[in-house]
Amino acid sequence: MSTKNYVGGFGDYRSSYKDEYGYNAPDYASGYGFYAVDFEERVNMDRLRRGRLERARQKLFKEKGLGAFLSLDEKNIIYITSTYRPFWTMPASGLRYALLVSTSDAPILYEQGDIGYHIKRMAPWIPAANIKYAITGASWIGVAMGKEAREAQLKKMVRQIKEDLKANKVDKEPLGIDFYDEALINALRAEGIQVEYSKAVEAMIEARMIKLPEEIALLKMAAMIGDAVFQTIADTLRAGITEYDILAAAFHTAYKLGAEVWNGMFVTSGPYTWPNLRATTGRLIRPGDVVYFDTYNMAYMGYRTCYYRTFFVGRAPKSIKDAYQRALDWLYEAIKAIRPGVTTKDVAEKWPSGPEVWGWYGVKDEDMTAGNNWAHGIGLSLYEPPIIWRAVSLDYPVRIEPGMTFAIETQEGDKETRQGVRIEEMLVVTEAGVEIITKWPVDEITEVPIVR
Repeated sequence: MSTKNYVGGFGDYRSSYKDEYGYNAPDYASGYGFYAVDFEERVNMDRLRRGRLERARQKLFKEKGLGAFLSLDEKNIIYITSTYRPFWTMPASGLRYALLVSTSDAPILYEQGDIGYHIKRMAPWIPAANIKYAITGASWIGVAMGKEAREAQLKKMVRQIKEDLKANKVDKEPLGIDFYDEALINALRAEGIQVEYSKAVEAMIEARMIKLPEEIALLKMAAMIGDAVFQTIADTLRAGITEYDILAAAFHTAYKLGAEVWNGMFVTSGPYTWPNLRATTGRLIRPGDVVYFDTYNMAYMGYRTCYYRTFFVGRAPKSIKDAYQRALDWLYEAIKAIRPGVTTKDVAEKWPSGPEVWGWYGVKDEDMTAGNNWAHGIGLSLYEPPIIWRAVSLDYPVRIEPGMTFAIETQEGDKETRQGVRIEEMLVVTEAGVEIITKWPVDEITEVPIVR
């Protein structure tokens, strides 16, 4: 069944908005230019900054009862401070950290060395007095210093944090922390600070799971860049080039449009497409090859993509097209099931059991299908809750709510050619169902003609 049939059956998610006259209204959130202008609001970054901070405060302080929150997890630092993040601080380097207290609206940012100088000028929404220099000693950077140096640095770091807790009158209240660094937690407790790990992690997961309208707009803009990457791949792909040539062209398009690639994007071809290696080897592309590409971990303003499409060099044989159709049906039957109020079990049940369909190459249980047919939340990190996967969702369902955002992906192998296909969509859960935000055609495998 093609997506055209699905559209006829349960609504065209790509034109789901109506204006006051009943016409399909343009979705401006996925049609913005990437630069600020005076004639159109586009993404309201101030509202994004305030909205994320308010959601974090609500979950941390009002619902979990914490007095303060210390963040070393870069995704959460971004969420509460909206500050610049170089690659090397991901995911929790200890090179910078942030403190949020229940008695003050503004976060305190402890920034790495020279970068702090610039952040004071770049981030006027944080009072200059709240931007301080980090004392590096936690996480992997502390381990790299050696045991004695780390212990000395942690003592200084804890004193710094304790002073700010006291100044804000929350030093006797529980301090949430989002990264489990045993040495840091012990050092904080040695100073009489009550540390809570689980509550803080739960609060930030809950805050980030439901997206603000501005976050959804940024995810749509990231998906737009993904669309452009696939056009570049279609223009570049041919027999006689290597996977690295394709990857280089994709990176060029992503950065040209203002994206960042944290550690992702790969191209897989030929015999590596089944089972799915999920990596680039650099092999030479040949006629008759399946080639698929994943824009995973490409980000726009920090918001990630995970977005597969599959190509064939030449005319795809029937066995490949049949495999593609099975993957497409699994994908869209699952999408059809997603709507507010259902659970992840309702969606996972739309997929066949792993041993049933893939036993022919050794799959014996669902634990061997991790990442095959599944969906995951997506936002400031590649994998956010909830996960939809038969191995967990059938027994531990999670309720789906409006404002959740997913990447949903399926794959299938072809016994005849020993190659496989992989496809993926990104979507937003709306009050009415879902809206698909990825646009590269998915109805059939994209064939790249061989020029004679």
